[in-house]
Amino acid sequence: MKGPLIYYEIKDMYGSDLSSTKLATELRKSVLEEIELGFNVDIDFKDVRNVTNGWGRNFIGKIAKDKGISFIKQHITLSNMNYSVKQSLLEGISDAEFEALYLNKDKQDIILNEILQ
Repeated sequence: MKGPLIYYEIKDMYGSDLSSTKLATELRKSVLEEIELGFNVDIDFKDVRNVTNGWGRNFIGKIAKDKGISFIKQHITLSNMNYSVKQSLLEGISDAEFEALYLNKDKQDIILNEILQ
């Protein structure tokens, strides 16, 4: 990742148990705005205990679906995740990838290549 970095401390912003899909959408929009301005983003999950699958889908899953995994790798760092948080975010990405796979034929090869790497 090159360029200036914006840092989000999720527990301070949203608490330690994340379930509000509205707040996940708010975070996603904020992160994408920062990236459009030329920043990269570090999302710090330190002391976050739980993330629902819906929260994961609405935050990182939607970015994966709309922009692709390579976009996430290039611009977003997810740090300090416990096992539960990591699993929920991965499930959100998987749900979004499979939805994109079935809804958008143009993305099928890109998604499959990312999954299989």
